[in-house]
Amino acid sequence: MGNAAKGAAALQRFVRSERGSYTLESALIYPTILLALVSIVFMSLFLYEKSVLYYTASMTAERAAYSWDNTRKDWTTGNVAPGQYDGLYWRTGSDGIGGMFAFGSALGLQKVLLPADGSSGGQGPKAKLTRAAEGLPADVTGELTYRHGLIDREVTARLGRRGLLPFLASQWDSSYMQAQVKSIVTEPVELIRNVDFVRTFVVRVKDLITVSKAGETVPREPPPEQKKLVFARAEEAAVYVRGITGGVKKWVSAPSGDRQLDSLDADGLMHEVKLGYTSKAKDIQSQVDKDLELMRQSSEVKGVVWHFFRKEKDGKIGPSKPLRDYLEQRGIIVVIHQ
Repeated sequence: MGNAAKGAAALQRFVRSERGSYTLESALIYPTILLALVSIVFMSLFLYEKSVLYYTASMTAERAAYSWDNTRKDWTTGNVAPGQYDGLYWRTGSDGIGGMFAFGSALGLQKVLLPADGSSGGQGPKAKLTRAAEGLPADVTGELTYRHGLIDREVTARLGRRGLLPFLASQWDSSYMQAQVKSIVTEPVELIRNVDFVRTFVVRVKDLITVSKAGETVPREPPPEQKKLVFARAEEAAVYVRGITGGVKKWVSAPSGDRQLDSLDADGLMHEVKLGYTSKAKDIQSQVDKDLELMRQSSEVKGVVWHFFRKEKDGKIGPSKPLRDYLEQRGIIVVIHQ
């Protein structure tokens, strides 16, 4: 047999031989399987992180809504120390209800961007949202919002975080994930109080309608013209306030110094009297700070009302706009007696 024939026979044997096929197939298939397994692991981690983000948003919104009625309520257990509560009129003075009636205020919407800097203090909606944001991880972005509607209030947590994806998958899809949860602010005690108020108010209105119809049959004399409340001295106005509130004049101690109360009624409501035009001066701000300390720490003072009367000498009355905003933002009720 010639060399050519031997070479052709050896080539045929090499082509028909199956030696080394397993190694070749493994070299082609194993990288694909390994890449699929790694992708499954990373996608599982990504879905886990997204579930954790949703859980964090849910807990933040629910706990913020649950503790909304008291800024000192424990975040985890809901416990409140004795005597630690917000002012009596915080729902009307510092809960953002005024935003519903102000032009361009987004219907009472309050917002805190994440991560929060923790600089907001007091008892307003932004302060409460900031306290809720303090428990979030530092790498979480987004916003916490509070909306005060006519009949409902809700806290919304919109959170975002960058997740973990394989280096190739990050080229095809964004690793940024988001979660949004809303929670309704409920107050069973306040609901019962409002229902009782409406029930009582309807009866009173019914009585007033009955009286008005009786007046059509039996004409009554017109009531005498009411005189304007004008005083020459603040003490005269304070005596008038004590007369209509049934309160007493009293000195109480605050951490920043003693405070004279023009009138303290039986319900623990403190009444401060101001005569004439009053601006936001340093001594006035000091009085406001003492009143806030009394509301938060004193067992006697449950709420604060500032009364403004017209001064006989110049006929001026009322607080300046900065002072009125300063009082209302801190939950102090402003009453102007015309």
